[in-house]
Amino acid sequence: MLWFGAMRPWAPGIAAALVAVVSACGEVAEAPTVDDDFMSVDYIIMEGMENVMTKEGVRSGLVISDSSYIYEDSSTAQLFGVRMTLYTDPGGVTRSQLTADRGWLNERTDELTAIGNVILEIPADGRRIETPELHYDPVRDEISSDSSTIQILDGSRTRATCGFRSDLQFRNFNLCGPVGDIPSRGPGG
Repeated sequence: MLWFGAMRPWAPGIAAALVAVVSACGEVAEAPTVDDDFMSVDYIIMEGMENVMTKEGVRSGLVISDSSYIYEDSSTAQLFGVRMTLYTDPGGVTRSQLTADRGWLNERTDELTAIGNVILEIPADGRRIETPELHYDPVRDEISSDSSTIQILDGSRTRATCGFRSDLQFRNFNLCGPVGDIPSRGPGG
């Protein structure tokens, strides 16, 4: 005969809880499933996409699009209604802002090609760049365009070029075939 001593008043409650826990362990939760038709699509259409870009774990930029196509067999997304903000390394102050009609984003490398009515604004020096196409490459620390470019400086001087190339800090800014300063007509033209 086994002797357990005097029964404690809380012992039946613990025994009941232990039985409930042990019996719950036997239940298997059903895994969520996805319809086979969904798994066989070539791309997904997303409305309102945000992509946070990081460099060594620190947020370096943000790409937002009104809508996008994300392709199943690629790391590239096609974006529509593109807005990109780049931040300075220390402090996260806005370094530049970009808007474009559409673009392509490599989600693995954060490279962006902006296409159609591209406007790049650099708040630090009041520069505004307008071009039909612009390439952002964080791996090479470069932003560039090989298309006709209008650069507006200080809101009063305009320079036409056949393109430009710059580092992401906009310290080494090289113009291709600048036409010189053209007086700005101001807003509305």
